[in-house]
Amino acid sequence: MTLLRSFTLLAIAYAGTIALGFLLYVALIRSPLLGQVDILFYRGVMVAGVAALLLLGAGIAARRRLRLEPATLVGAVALSLAFNISFLIIFPVTFDRSITMFLLARIERQDGQLDARGLERVYVREYLGDMHQIDRRVAEQSLSGNIRVEGGRIHITAQGRRLLDSARAIGGWFDADPRFVNAPDQDIGGH
Repeated sequence: MTLLRSFTLLAIAYAGTIALGFLLYVALIRSPLLGQVDILFYRGVMVAGVAALLLLGAGIAARRRLRLEPATLVGAVALSLAFNISFLIIFPVTFDRSITMFLLARIERQDGQLDARGLERVYVREYLGDMHQIDRRVAEQSLSGNIRVEGGRIHITAQGRRLLDSARAIGGWFDADPRFVNAPDQDIGGH
């Protein structure tokens, strides 16, 4: 077998596995599987794991017929898993919590009727008020273990501090805006 033919077959195996794995992933996400997991990111990662296991099982069952080497099968399934998790983070999770997407939808709804101050009022009233996004984040971060709520007061946990430290380090590598992970010294809570 020529080197070009080997690369072509490998590319077909990987591309086919990624495509099949993505279709399986979307089908499982649309199903009630793990529907009791309320946080989209956690459910998405768990469903991606299930899809990878099912894909691996199908690959093992069809390995002889497809003439797949074990290393190719494992690599293709791992790449499919990585693709599905990347897709989850880049699209659904970002859209689920994106202030930008929220603002774009409001601009679309009131095209040409809003200025920056009006858009800010819509954001405060709808996003923070009607949609209770702060309550949602407190519940998610409490469930994640990054904060704990005692007597109505919110405290950061050691895990939450490690997450922030990691975010600061990784953000620094990419010159991300540090204002999101470094709070100013001023007391904005009034306490």
